[in-house]
Parts: sequence; structure tokens; C-alpha cells
Amino acid sequence: MQWLRSLLGMRDDHADLFSPVPPNPAQDALAAIDDLSRAMRNHQGAVEICSALGNLYRMRGELDRAIQMRSSLLHRADLNREDQARIYFELGRDYSRAGILDRAHEALRKCRDIGGDNPALELELALLHAKGGDFLAASRQYRKMGHDLQAAHYLVRAATTGTEVTDQGLLAEAREIYPASPEAWLEGIMFQISRESWDDVLSLLDQGLGSVGTHLGFVLLDPLLDFEDSGAPVKAILPAAYLDALLTVIDRHPPELAPLHYAGCLLRAHGRIEEAKTWQEKTLLMSPAFWPARLELLTMSLPEQQMTAVFELQLEFLLRRAREAKRFVCGRCGLKRGQIFFCCPKCMSWHSITIRQLLSDEAS
Repeated sequence: MQWLRSLLGMRDDHADLFSPVPPNPAQDALAAIDDLSRAMRNHQGAVEICSALGNLYRMRGELDRAIQMRSSLLHRADLNREDQARIYFELGRDYSRAGILDRAHEALRKCRDIGGDNPALELELALLHAKGGDFLAASRQYRKMGHDLQAAHYLVRAATTGTEVTDQGLLAEAREIYPASPEAWLEGIMFQISRESWDDVLSLLDQGLGSVGTHLGFVLLDPLLDFEDSGAPVKAILPAAYLDALLTVIDRHPPELAPLHYAGCLLRAHGRIEEAKTWQEKTLLMSPAFWPARLELLTMSLPEQQMTAVFELQLEFLLRRAREAKRFVCGRCGLKRGQIFFCCPKCMSWHSITIRQLLSDEAS
């Protein structure tokens, strides 16, 4: 089958290696559907072939056809229990993809009743709970599977969804389940900021930096600054009276680019310019290409420069464009975002967020 050879990267001869025609996954999928449809007719509708065909329909977004095919399969009298469980499982995934969550739950429940528990089914149930907004059920499901990171994440979602006041008990449980959960520490810090309990903020920051690691410390420090849409910090949320205590907390942990940079931003926001320059220079000693620190240093040095009106106007334009760059990037796939994320929406990796270091990267 040509589509199978194409998907596997096989060629009929060496000349094909130099073909100017690029591979076309859409055409490959259509060819696969045609071949499987013929095979199904020739083999009296073999269950495996029907299942593969349904999966291809789902891959192409033809969910109604996938659901129709699996539903018709379930009426066959020759199905064994294993085949029934597998069809219900895939039917549940079809309904979930289509957003028909109640039917997805029903299909997956029947899969479990017939075939018992298995890791793929447990994961699908967890995803379905999360998709339906039942974050507490999703957390319990992930916890049952031993996925503590995801269990803690959805506990935090449950603690902050549908209530006016954050559930501190659920946040504490999340930190107990997975101490390195930055979202659990962040929500606790934001709750104390809302109460203006600054001693508690610093205490949580100190504990959080030690638990999540300084490579994710900027996530915990981010709410201490009020950023413009352009990404430029405009004012400090942390009062000036607590700034030195915060610097002591940051100094207590291993040096890392982002926390040093945030410390410099906070110092500038409170008018302590010379100290701010020192902290930004520390980041450049660790990484000369770290553009946020260079941007801060340039901004702080502008009042000391003698410039023509035209030059100042052009420089302000360039600085404004530089600040428009998205501040965060996924360390695995390179996706860039202006806001903090915990699960990359592109590659689905967890806690892969980093602060963007190179301005030369294209925004996406």
C-alpha cells in the first residue's frame, strides 16, 4: 500500500529520494482511508480495520463518521468483550473530541464495566474530567494514577475556580502532593498579596523558591510587579518597606538569571536606580545575551544621555518594539507567550516555561 510506504518513509527506488514533490500527509490519510475501506469490504468488516478507519476519521476531524462507524460496530453479534471494550474506549474519545462530554463519560464507563481498568482508560477519564471543568475529580484521578504533578495542578484549579475566596486547604494539599508545583505556591502568594500580608508573602516566596527551584523562581516573583501590556514593569506591587527583605530572600537561594532580573526591576520601580543597575549587571555576568537586563540598563541610562530630538524619538520607538516581545517561552518547543503558563498549549509539556533570553527570536 503506497500510503503505508509513504508514512513509513519507504521509497520504491533511490530516484524517489530526490523527488521535488514534498510529502502530503492529507493525501496519505485519504489514501489510507481508501485502502482500509477496500480491506474492510474484502474481509467482511474486520473489527481491527474498522477501528483503524475510525481513528483516521477522527484524525481528519470527521468525528460524525467516526462515531457512526463505531456505533454500528457495537450492534454486531460477533464481538467479544475485548473488542467491545476497545470500541467503547475509542467512541468515548470521539465524543470527547466532539465536545459531547456526557456521552463520552457514558462510553468510557461502559468500557470500564466490560474490560476493567487500564492506564489508557484512566488517563482518558482524567482528561475528560479536566475538560468538563471538574478539576477536583481530575486531580483525584491523576493522583490515583500516580501523576502527582497533574494532581497538584488540578487541585490548584479547583481551589481557585467557582469561589470568591481561594481554598487554602486545597492549595496546601497541592503543595503536599507535589512540593515543586509553582502554581500551588503562586496562588498562595497571590492570595496573601490580596490581603496585603507581606510577611506571609515573603515567607511563601522563600519556601517556594526552595521547592520549585530558582529556574522557575520568576513565576513566583512575577506578581510583585505590575507589567504593562508591552511587558515593561511600571510599578512595584511589593511595598518599599519590604524590598530589602525580598533581596535577602533572593540572595539566600542559588543565583539564577530571572530572579536577579526581577530584583533589579523592583529596585528600579522604587527609584533605587544604582542598585538596580548592579543587579541587572549581575545577570549579564551570568549571560551576556540576556536581553531583558540589557533593556533595563538602557532604559535607566537614557536620562544621562544627551540626544537630539530625532534620535530620542527613534530610540523610544525601538525600545517600545523591544518591550512588545513576548516575555515567556516554552523551553521544549519554543512557543512564546506574554503570560505565564504551566502546561504548554502547543507541545503539552509541563513546567517547561522559561523567561525569554534572546530578543532575536521571532515572536510566535
